[in-house]
Amino acid sequence: MNAKLKKVLSDMKKIEDKMVLLQEKWNELNKQKTEFENLEIIGLIRGAKISTENLNDVITAYRSKSGVPFLSEKQEEIKNEEN
Repeated sequence: MNAKLKKVLSDMKKIEDKMVLLQEKWNELNKQKTEFENLEIIGLIRGAKISTENLNDVITAYRSKSGVPFLSEKQEEIKNEEN
């Protein structure tokens, strides 16, 4: 096999390996971000002393008065990917 081709293939393999590691790191950081966001949301709800029974009513009332759409997790992922 040509030496230049071997070098290119070797470099491609190294980059591919790095990409796999970076993707794994990205996924882990994304999980951590979600966990921290969830903890923050829970803290806000507890700080407002909203019971779990009333939480749905509060969110529904906010949604109807503000007109702010609530995106599903999948819709939010798509929106984030577009930005």
